[in-house]
Amino acid sequence: MRFIQLIMTCLLLVFGGIVSAQDSDIDITPIAHGLNNPRGVAIMPDGQLLVVEAGTGSDAPDNIVGSGRILQLSDNNNDGDFDDEGERTVRLDAQPSFNSLAVYRTGHDEPFGLSDIILMDDGRIFFTRDHPFAEAGRNTGGEGYYGDVGIFILNTQREGATRFIKRSATLNSFAYDPINERFFVTESGYNRIMAVDVSGETEPEVVIELPFLANNQQPVPSGVAYDPTTGDVLVALFSGFVYDYVGTQLGFMPNDAKVMRFDPETGTLTDEITGLTTAIDVTVDDEGNVYVVELTTTWESSPMPFDYDLTDPTLPPDPGGYARYTGRVTMYSVDGEARILADGLDAPTNITYHEGALYVSTGLGTPQRRVQSAQGIHQIDGVIYRISGF
Repeated sequence: MRFIQLIMTCLLLVFGGIVSAQDSDIDITPIAHGLNNPRGVAIMPDGQLLVVEAGTGSDAPDNIVGSGRILQLSDNNNDGDFDDEGERTVRLDAQPSFNSLAVYRTGHDEPFGLSDIILMDDGRIFFTRDHPFAEAGRNTGGEGYYGDVGIFILNTQREGATRFIKRSATLNSFAYDPINERFFVTESGYNRIMAVDVSGETEPEVVIELPFLANNQQPVPSGVAYDPTTGDVLVALFSGFVYDYVGTQLGFMPNDAKVMRFDPETGTLTDEITGLTTAIDVTVDDEGNVYVVELTTTWESSPMPFDYDLTDPTLPPDPGGYARYTGRVTMYSVDGEARILADGLDAPTNITYHEGALYVSTGLGTPQRRVQSAQGIHQIDGVIYRISGF
């Protein structure tokens, strides 16, 4: 287990939120704005980005044209960002998008749909998708069909995508093991990790059944990463509802979230990083350093009313169940040191490591809905940051 010593210095004001880094060498740059719930990011060999957007979350059950998309971002003018005209190409659109507030009455403004993306060396593009409305509709329990949920392959010769495997629980994240040529996938609804051969010729196998956390809440696996130095799998556990906390219900318990390490060869599952608030994603670099992103690092804000109109701009600002501008990225080095790379991010959800830099997706919630920070009132904006210099 790695021990945490967090030293925070060097404050930077970035678009209304306070972003902090451990030292001035760390560069935190917003490289894409105005996205609708950006999630997984993949970096192409030429530096272009592939980004999945979960969408606005406002799709109705009978709306077959969804707001989720896969974008290809190109810095055509070499100014360091992907915000200029002509720098975004839609590779796939009209994908399902729904909000957990309306569908599951969670008290949180959380759009879901497309969630993660992997670019293979041979050019194939795999992505995960959740859609509780398709065909048989929303699952009512057990292993029944849960809408059009699964891993998909983006069609390169024609429009659309082909389903690779169908599953029956939300797939928040997946990682690729190039040695054994298989994916490891989170199935958060069942608190487990699945493995599936990239050839698709074998049935998916459940390899990890995750235990309950300290206060008997669901672990909720939200992120998974492959460690190239060991062949192990790291799993971020977000922490589920605490149903009896001094007579109340909490969406998560601070300090209960953690990252666990799984050895596929021995089946051993151990704690890697503990004491986190909301571990939502994890990644590993080529030297075995671990990077964790937390959606928030404070106690839960008040749940949203189930009938809150997420699209009404006249309503007072509401955090949406999670305190805004309290997200964090922390590096846990192989020598045991913990170092904050970025703090004060607005609801980050995904993290990707590539060639010395991290790409972090932020801005969970209904796009343009009003929220408040210490700097004032802002509209939710889906932003991708590049973090380097660590």
